[in-house]
Amino acid sequence: MAHFRFPTFLRISIFLGWLGIISPVVAQPTSTPPSTLPVADTIRQSLPQLEQLFVERNFQLLAQRYQIDIADAAITQAGLRPNPNLWFQGNLYNPNTHKILPFKTPSQADQNAGIYNSGYFAVQLQQVILLAGKRSKLVALAESNKSLARLAFRDIMRTLHYQLYTTYTNLYYDLQGLKLFEDELGRQQRLLESYRIALQSGGVAPYEVTRLEVAIRDLQANSANYQTQIADDQATLRILLRQSAKSFILPTELPPLRTTLPALATALDSAQTNRPDIGLSQEQINNAERSLSLEKARRTPDLTTGVLYERYGNAYSNFTGFQLSMDLPVRNRNQGAIRSAETTLKSVTSGLENQQVVVQSDVLNAFDKLNTYYAQLAARPAGYLDRIQNISVEATKAYNSRSIGLLDYLDKIRTYQQAQLNNLNLLNNLYNTQQLLNYTTNTRFF
Repeated sequence: MAHFRFPTFLRISIFLGWLGIISPVVAQPTSTPPSTLPVADTIRQSLPQLEQLFVERNFQLLAQRYQIDIADAAITQAGLRPNPNLWFQGNLYNPNTHKILPFKTPSQADQNAGIYNSGYFAVQLQQVILLAGKRSKLVALAESNKSLARLAFRDIMRTLHYQLYTTYTNLYYDLQGLKLFEDELGRQQRLLESYRIALQSGGVAPYEVTRLEVAIRDLQANSANYQTQIADDQATLRILLRQSAKSFILPTELPPLRTTLPALATALDSAQTNRPDIGLSQEQINNAERSLSLEKARRTPDLTTGVLYERYGNAYSNFTGFQLSMDLPVRNRNQGAIRSAETTLKSVTSGLENQQVVVQSDVLNAFDKLNTYYAQLAARPAGYLDRIQNISVEATKAYNSRSIGLLDYLDKIRTYQQAQLNNLNLLNNLYNTQQLLNYTTNTRFF
């Protein structure tokens, strides 16, 4: 069957329209946001700039820093000794003399007669003395709590850093993916307009126009999917940075891609040494041991000492005495609290062993994923990206010369799109998995 050929002016306009805006989609810095995204409040940020803002503004980091300050104040409080207790007693009303607050010294005649209707008061000063080293054990426990707060801060920092890096990378490649579909959508819309003109003169079949309209709908759906992903990325970054809701954060560049892996043994050792969650598990054991030591010390009652001065109310007129008091540990020897502390110690000890297994598994998982993506990158033949670009160019030439039909042409364009998307996804996965290895080892290998 003979192929219908477009009028010359139409074929040239279609061909130039396609060739003029074809550009390869590879890992290059993004300079402008896609046309469908807001640009009025666009903030161009490199990853180092974003990281600096994150450290200064992130609410969770600021809140956890306050927890460290709170724990530091608790150390100061634990080291304070109990306050002394001052007690005073006097006569409010004497019914014999009908006088209020009769503190005047009685006359000598009354004293000789043994009558003391005024002048009585008593003063007592007491001090609690903590025994069995309770104060030092309280300080040690408070210091351990501060260490836990610091480790929790490091763990939050590690997790949020990973979220920041991966979100930035996702946004970077989501914008490139959206740009790919926007460019393709513009080309096919221009082609559709040309076909509609040709349809009026009977130059093309109606089904070809309909087929192009369907292809454009597919492109619009893919573009919308990327826009929603970009919206999610922006929402995450706004929370991480406490950024204004009106601003659009535009990533400018990614660090150069490194394709060398650290040794597995090095990664495992780094994780066991540097992971704050391992440190948390170890410090929880230390904390539980100190808590148990404190509970055992509380079996010993504290000693209360004091001095008492009493005027006109004891064996003689001016009585000065000393006091010692202590609870007798007959029934309550803190048995329940000790047993609870012992159980907590057993629990956190087994928790450390489990956490070490989890950390090892995390590192192996990240290592295996990264090896897979490196192998996929290395398997790409030389000149692969250039040949991808040629698919679109050659398909356009062939279609304009009517060497291929519309369906064959759209199939080649879909192949071009999928190849570009596969490239973007591979690079995105590589960067994110490198950050995953950094995250699982808490070491900046990349």
